Amino acid sequence: MENVFEDALESLDDDNDNPQKTYLHNRPSLSKTHEESTNDLTQSLVECQQIIQLILENRLNEALKKTKEQENRSLYHSLLHSSISFMQAGMTFNQDDIEATIQALRHTTNMSKKYEPYRPWITFSLTSKSVMTEDELHAKLVYAEALLIRALLTFIQDQGLFSFISGALKIKECHDLFAKLAKNNDPSRFSSTLSHEHFDSGVRMGNGAFNLMIANLPQRIIRYLEFAGFSGDKDFGLNELEKSAMSKGLRAPLSALLLLGYHTYAAHIFGNSDGDLEKANMVIEHYLKKNSTVS
Repeated sequence: MENVFEDALESLDDDNDNPQKTYLHNRPSLSKTHEESTNDLTQSLVECQQIIQLILENRLNEALKKTKEQENRSLYHSLLHSSISFMQAGMTFNQDDIEATIQALRHTTNMSKKYEPYRPWITFSLTSKSVMTEDELHAKLVYAEALLIRALLTFIQDQGLFSFISGALKIKECHDLFAKLAKNNDPSRFSSTLSHEHFDSGVRMGNGAFNLMIANLPQRIIRYLEFAGFSGDKDFGLNELEKSAMSKGLRAPLSALLLLGYHTYAAHIFGNSDGDLEKANMVIEHYLKKNSTVS
């Protein structure tokens, strides 16, 4: 399957090397005022939370239809469409659903790359350092999550050794990207507490999912990955997912589903542990209480 993802790491490494703000003309946010951009982002996050509520109410087809209709509205509408498509592909293992997910992911990554700032070949200063804007941070996070979904999709497509290695390499790139985003997880760089909480929940979900996946890969794959100099920490991954699940961020329900899936099913399949049913029950009680309040 054609790999539609390009290396995102160079752009993050270089985010602090461009002092010329006037050159950042390829981003949609530059055609708007900061206030307009912030309002658009806030509105998109609110709408996507409402769509996630449809998923929690088991109205998956309705949620998929809404995101398909609005995937051009914003990065988060597009990402949510990719996520729901992936859920459907994961449940059906149907080749058409997998292909639809790949197309949705391609659209999401293309949208996120529109926020990449233009950088001249010659740096005008060796000392000045620019800081990623709020829109850029969210776009980087969306790209990283799309990359994570693509890595998971690799394992669904084919269970062979080559697919495991290919998926592991994508996860490695994804891990490096999430690690850099974690270093930029500064509340002062966001226009509101809510915007940061959405970002924070996504960074924690990504780091948590990465560590949990790597820690539970087959031992033969882990041996290959050790040559690359990294490994997964299961306890750290579970802790990050729990913090994300208990937050008010957009990714909180997804982190909760990952936790529940691991404690009640995946842990038994992998054979590494019996899962933590007390933690699973705590998450369920939290969301039952939360959704009874909403309804």
